[in-house]
Amino acid sequence: MQTDLSIARSLSWRYLIALMLVATMATAAWISLRLVISEQKSTAAVVNISGRQRMLSQRTALYSSLLLHTPKERRPQVRSELAHAADLMRRSHLGLLHGDAEMGLPPTMSPAVHALYFDGPAALDSQVNRYLEAVRTLLQAKDADLTPDNTALQYIITIAPNQLVQSLDQMVNLYQAEGEAAISRLQTAETVVWLLTLLLLVLEAAFIFEPFARQIRRVIDKWQAATDELRDYQGHLEELVRQRTLELQKKGEALTESEEKFRLISTSAKDAILIIDQAEAIVYWNPAAAAMFGYPAEQALGKHMHDLLAPPRYREDIERGFAEFCRTGTGPLIGLTSEVTALRSGGEEFPIELSISTLPLDGRLHALGIIRDITERVRMENELRELANTDFLTGLPNRRHFLAHMEEQLARLQRLVTQHAAVLILDLDHFKRINDTYGHATGDAMLSHVAALMRDDLRKIDMAGRVGGEEFAFILPGTNLAGAQIFAERLRGRVEETPLAQDGRTIPITVSIGVAAMDTADACTNAALVRADEALYRAKNSGRNRVEVAGG
Repeated sequence: MQTDLSIARSLSWRYLIALMLVATMATAAWISLRLVISEQKSTAAVVNISGRQRMLSQRTALYSSLLLHTPKERRPQVRSELAHAADLMRRSHLGLLHGDAEMGLPPTMSPAVHALYFDGPAALDSQVNRYLEAVRTLLQAKDADLTPDNTALQYIITIAPNQLVQSLDQMVNLYQAEGEAAISRLQTAETVVWLLTLLLLVLEAAFIFEPFARQIRRVIDKWQAATDELRDYQGHLEELVRQRTLELQKKGEALTESEEKFRLISTSAKDAILIIDQAEAIVYWNPAAAAMFGYPAEQALGKHMHDLLAPPRYREDIERGFAEFCRTGTGPLIGLTSEVTALRSGGEEFPIELSISTLPLDGRLHALGIIRDITERVRMENELRELANTDFLTGLPNRRHFLAHMEEQLARLQRLVTQHAAVLILDLDHFKRINDTYGHATGDAMLSHVAALMRDDLRKIDMAGRVGGEEFAFILPGTNLAGAQIFAERLRGRVEETPLAQDGRTIPITVSIGVAAMDTADACTNAALVRADEALYRAKNSGRNRVEVAGG
């Protein structure tokens, strides 16, 4: 009896130790899971807020452009939207730097992230602060100062799609990589704890086996009781299987419901959604894709994506990229949003914004593509670039565009010293008197009239621009001083012979012109302009309606 009690006591202690080891394993798994979930939440929050920074930088750039071209009565609303976007961007930036519990952002950052924010000439903190300062300056600008040449506006439009967006993308990638590395370290630690605990369990089992063997005869005597218990357990197990079957059935129904929701969402989506299998065949094609590309679903399904949607010059590159995706599950465009050129059914090329992600279906990897037609956005961007370089009244290049062209011409002359070029400055005589007498509308009409006359006399290689209120400038490549004087006299005579006809009256026009040669020894374009301007001054002092040549 005493032996039985000793054996039972020994077994009890060993079983208790074993239970403690099992509890240790469960606790380690629970702690590890909590740490992994916490790290995932933190990483997701950081990546999400970082991605929002990228979106907000583009949104502020768009509102800044709209502020320039929106009618005055709607500018307060655009200013409000721009200020709101800048405030969100500032709060997100402060949260990423110092932490924000409400947004789930941690209060500390790794040395690599700290270096990205604060080290070097392209530090992200400096970029964001400069960008927000430019937005603040633009918001404080008066309506009269909102011109295409506004320094703050040019900085915002230039920095948003280039350096700042690239730095924000680099930050997002760094946060993702660090989050994945942290999760990997936690999982490794969890594995080590489990292995150590399992080793202890094995050792404990070895110590339990010996006294257990001495009790085997007693176990045999109680076999019948164990059989009854097994029967009861079998019934319990069958109940568990039944419950599990019900759970799987509910999950299957939920999956079916989620698939139905996906079909409903994709059917009503404005963006084109398509799924491509590993043979590059289209297996899903929503109504928006049919409307965008001009192919109904029955014509698109089963076709190769590059044959159907890509211009011929890009198809070989797309095939190589998709082959890499099938082989490795990655590719140059996977997980990114890119602007590329697509092809409609009628052969028309148009710009799209393409987002591609991986999608496992039926045990195989597929590609999910979401496509947005950005034709209108690209058109607006082109119009903005055109407005930045063109005088709105005459349609001629503005002063900045003209001077940039002069710099190119001077550089060309300095390379080819045998070439010639001439610069002319033309000024409308008594233009203030015309404005005072007939009104500014007539003055604007006269400027447009003279600009049209100038255009008719220009060669393709010549350029005319409006560089002041009633002042125009010309650059004539390949023309010497004598040829430029002949051109100027012909233009002066033509303007004089073609008065402005408006509202039943004829208004005479005369102009004074200064001519100068562009010299290869000039250090800058301003030297030639000064000489032409001095010649123009002499023409005005000599009675106007004249052509004067620098040095003549």
